[in-house]
Amino acid sequence: MIKEKYTYNMKKLIVSVVMWEIISSVMFTLLFSLLGYESDSKEDHLVFKYPSLLVLEGVVLPIIALFIFSIYKTNKLTNSVAPIIRKTLFNENSFVKLIAKYVLFRLILTTLIIAIAQPFYGAKKIKGTKESLELVVALDISNSMNTKDIDKKMSRLEISKRALIQLINNLHGEKLGISIFAGSAYVQLPMTSDYSAAKLFVNEIETGMISNQGTNVSEAIRISMKMFSKAKIGKGIILVTDGENHEADPEIVYEALLDQDIQLCVLGIGSNQGGLVPNNPFRPELGYKQDAQGNPIVSKIDKTFIKYLANKASGFAVITSNAYPNLTAIMQKINSMKRKKVDEIEFNVEQSRYQIPLFISLCFWLIYLIGFRNHKRPILN
Repeated sequence: MIKEKYTYNMKKLIVSVVMWEIISSVMFTLLFSLLGYESDSKEDHLVFKYPSLLVLEGVVLPIIALFIFSIYKTNKLTNSVAPIIRKTLFNENSFVKLIAKYVLFRLILTTLIIAIAQPFYGAKKIKGTKESLELVVALDISNSMNTKDIDKKMSRLEISKRALIQLINNLHGEKLGISIFAGSAYVQLPMTSDYSAAKLFVNEIETGMISNQGTNVSEAIRISMKMFSKAKIGKGIILVTDGENHEADPEIVYEALLDQDIQLCVLGIGSNQGGLVPNNPFRPELGYKQDAQGNPIVSKIDKTFIKYLANKASGFAVITSNAYPNLTAIMQKINSMKRKKVDEIEFNVEQSRYQIPLFISLCFWLIYLIGFRNHKRPILN
């Protein structure tokens, strides 16, 4: 009987530990279920930012084994000591106190693991303003864009398409539309936020898409303006051309751009020396285009018209004769374009709740320190 005052019943201890593990597992499972964990049916449901960290509960198993083994070693040590010395070295045991200490320690670990996994529950409504920008790229696909004056292996159109892919890769949330023009203009891609689709459409563009040849910049701007939504947001047109305008230059187009507050950027592609215009870009053996007198037509970039166009619309122009156009200036212009407030919007932001299990864990830890500070046995100290 004296011996039992200083040792613990191992069978009873193991059963108690197992029972608590079962009870705690059921308890937390029910709690998670009530909070809607792994359920989308509830408006507010529990989610974890790092759910994989919940498996850290498995690390507790070796700790439990170590706890039981330490009790076994303490019992063995107690039994090996003479009764008179046992009274001096050890306090009489309290099985309830030992189990309470174990339960507290387990709750500390469990709540700490839940806090580390960063639970989110519920949402708060946030008011804000939505801003956006719509861009239309108007690409010149007249025959002159087949000229290979910048690079012997690439036409102006191919270089323009490369530049547009680079432009799309640098967009972040802007809506994009594409129009093509020569003697007339058409919508190639309506306004979209799908940049992958936009790049596919750009790669498919060829000069043969429009039979009515020429370079009608005014019509290109008109068609591009129709592609914008009616929303009160920033709008911009990026006109890519070699500047060979063959049509009239009505003032009403520029006035409409200014009235509707549409920004215009002109990207001029071509060289000063120019080059010959092939009859068929895919069959160079068919020769080059000639004028009425039979002289080869040399196509050159019209820098004067490009700058004039940009100035009339209060926009700006970038002129390049590089096979890899530098779009830094255009991207800076896009980023600085006025982004107007669309509307005040209300959206939900998920609430992080890691503070709750962390606070509970700290409370259990304080109870653990205060409640068991006088316990002499070196178990879970």
